[in-house]
Amino acid sequence: MTAIRHMFLGMMALFVLAGASGQNVEPTALPVGSATVAEWKGEVALHSAQGDAMSAQRGTVLAAESKIDTTKGSVLLDLQDGSQVLVKPNSHVVIKAPNQDQGYWLELLLGKINATIQKRLGNTPSFRMGTPTAVITVRGTRFSVEVNKKQKTSVEVFEGFVEVGGFGQGPPVTLRPGFSTGVEQNRNPEPPRGMDNRGDREDENRIKPGIGNVGGRGEEDRQKPGSQSGPPSQQRPDQDHERDE
Repeated sequence: MTAIRHMFLGMMALFVLAGASGQNVEPTALPVGSATVAEWKGEVALHSAQGDAMSAQRGTVLAAESKIDTTKGSVLLDLQDGSQVLVKPNSHVVIKAPNQDQGYWLELLLGKINATIQKRLGNTPSFRMGTPTAVITVRGTRFSVEVNKKQKTSVEVFEGFVEVGGFGQGPPVTLRPGFSTGVEQNRNPEPPRGMDNRGDREDENRIKPGIGNVGGRGEEDRQKPGSQSGPPSQQRPDQDHERDE
């Protein structure tokens, strides 16, 4: 009888363990200021805050102070607040924690990004990002920011409103859709001006809420597990990067 009882208890323990292993595990919340690689293409170098090289693959989590360098590649980031940022070729970006230092989500030191920012409601702090010559503040919009080799910052707005401040003594300017501005070192932002019809204006459609790909074509073009590069794209990011001014 004792042997049968021990066998019965052992079987019950196995059933309990099997049931526990089948339960859904709650996803771990990402740290504030972190970003996740959603898609990537071409040559992309990622480094942790400690300077260690990281693999560029979908799902890689980048903590605050991680660095992104693109040469002939591009990478789409999902930020911790649900926003998306497309880092274009020949760019250098640093992920930041908005609850530290200057309150930035990221810094663009060179190159170009396209961003779709989650709308801020109520008292939720605005999204802020920095460049060597400007501070960009938004509460939910679509826009692009470019920093050329002379560190001039150019901002274009496709949706919503964006506030752009420089490091001069004057006030910031507010851009509405279809307008842009430029900011040089230690200067105030230039007066808003209408954007021209350049061929690469279609970049604004690459990131839309709920679409997580670099080329903007759909789920079928996403990177397959085990492949050595990101998803194919009809609109090649490495061809439409703007010229340095």
